Order: sequence, then structure tokens, then C-alpha cells
Amino acid sequence: MRWMNLFSLLLLLTALGSRAQSPIFSLKVSADQQGQFVQEKHLKVLSQPFVTKGNYHYQQNLGLIWHTQQPVDNEINITTEGVSERQPDGQYKTLSNNSQFSELLLALFSGEQQKLEQQFTLQRHENTLTLIPKSEQIARVILKITLLLDEGEIQQIVLHEPEGNYTNIFLSEKNSSVNQD
Repeated sequence: MRWMNLFSLLLLLTALGSRAQSPIFSLKVSADQQGQFVQEKHLKVLSQPFVTKGNYHYQQNLGLIWHTQQPVDNEINITTEGVSERQPDGQYKTLSNNSQFSELLLALFSGEQQKLEQQFTLQRHENTLTLIPKSEQIARVILKITLLLDEGEIQQIVLHEPEGNYTNIFLSEKNSSVNQD
């Protein structure tokens, strides 16, 4: 369960990296973001999706907290030092101390355009943006990411996975200080 949430979180972070601006697309960028999410994991072997709900909080200088509240309480923290999970005693246990990996995830979440374009081919169609991985390593895990946009804000993320599995993540952002670049 923990790894499914971490896996989906990492895919989400990759998708949220598109909060940059380029000639291909224009999205709002924020150094302080928070909101709620509903995530539906659709597996071919299950007749109903596995649904998780919670909230997230990203601060540019501190990192990201991804807090799943339903059906199980689980909190993951991503900083430039790595990825950790909050334990029942309140302490954090390191899941990965690969700072290069976590720094890339944070750069993606904050919308660092150059790093995003190094990792993905970007395709814009009306209110959608599709990110297609350039590396085989990412493509083994995710075939493509589709972002559904409303006035420059990401409303839904669809992660298309091998073998027909996919994940829908619905975001509702609140209380953020949005900057236009």
C-alpha cells in the first residue's frame, strides 16, 4: 500500500512539473501550493478503482508533503535530501536518500522548464497537455501523462501505465500565492 501511494506520488510530481511556461503551454506557477486530491487507481485486475483522498502542501524552499488521509493515513515528505515517510511516533523514516532524484522531483513540481523538457516531449491540444517520456526508464513505468487544464490550472492528471492500468488524480488547489512568469 505504501509503495503504491509513493509510486503514484512520484508520478504526480512528474506531472505537476508542467507548472512552468513555454511557447507550447502556459500554466500558473506558485512557490507555495496546497490543496486536496482524490486519486483513482484503475487496475485491470480490479472491477472498481482503488480510491485515496488527502491533501498536499508544497513550499519551494521546504519541499512537498503528500498526506493521504483515506482509506489509510500516510504522509510522505520530499525534500532536497530525499524522500521520507512519517512514522506513528511522528518521526520520519527515510525511504530514499537519493538527493539527485528528489531534487529532480522538486524541480518538476516547481515547474523548472528546462528539466521538464529534458525528460518529456510536450504536446498541447486545446485544454490538455500531454507529456511523453523521453527515457526508456520512465517509459517502462508510465507511457504518458495527460493534464486537463482550466484557465492555466491543472484540474486532473491521468497517468497512463503499461498493460492498460491508469490513475486519475483530481486536484483542487486552495490558499496559494500564484505568480505569473
